[in-house]
Amino acid sequence: MDQKKLYGRWNFWEEFVGYPMMIYYWIKGEKIQKMLSKRIDQAKHKAKQIILTEKMKNEFLIQYEKLDNFFSFHFKDIDASRNHNFEEKIKYCLDQYKKESSKHLSSSNLMKLQENFLNGAETTLFLYFALESKIKREIRLSDIMIGEDSSKIFVAFLKGKKFIDENQNLIVDQKSSFIRIHRFLKDNHIINPDFQDTTIIEAMENEYNTNFDKGTFSRAIIVKPNDFEEIIYQELSKLFNIKY
Repeated sequence: MDQKKLYGRWNFWEEFVGYPMMIYYWIKGEKIQKMLSKRIDQAKHKAKQIILTEKMKNEFLIQYEKLDNFFSFHFKDIDASRNHNFEEKIKYCLDQYKKESSKHLSSSNLMKLQENFLNGAETTLFLYFALESKIKREIRLSDIMIGEDSSKIFVAFLKGKKFIDENQNLIVDQKSSFIRIHRFLKDNHIINPDFQDTTIIEAMENEYNTNFDKGTFSRAIIVKPNDFEEIIYQELSKLFNIKY
């Protein structure tokens, strides 16, 4: 994470504020684990109050993806591995916090780190709990496409063109071409352009029961479409009222 964004500009007068706050927490006996536990409980409570609509779900997914604080940076990193339970993820984030706080930081920077970590944890985990499995591997085309029936229309189109079978399994060999078709929809705002490619890959993997590695995806989208793809783009343009 960007250190300047985390700590900001150093001002000597902040040290006079930082030391009393450090002493306060030391006297009170509140350790970072205990304070984090309180934030986790608060995030869970707030998330339970939410009735998640389709619109809110999409907005929350984008917010979660764009989070940029110390906690979210490490939490999303370990969450991507999908080999750890929630407690292990929290422990990992705490370990990263302890490593950062042991770097002989000034009192003001220690307080900034603590505030960023705790506030970031509550914000990140509120979205995490509110979305539940939606931020895991269960994200689908319907989560990233704009329009209530867009994903249904698109899937039906792909079946008609024999890209996928009736169970939505990918049956074409040319993944690069298939990727570019999805990129075409993103460029024309049928797939929400606010979603990063990693999220689109994830949705495609879940939808079509196959793997799309980042390298293949990155290389595919910089290649110009061939004649066959141009025909597909024209047909999709008519289907979704795209000016092409």
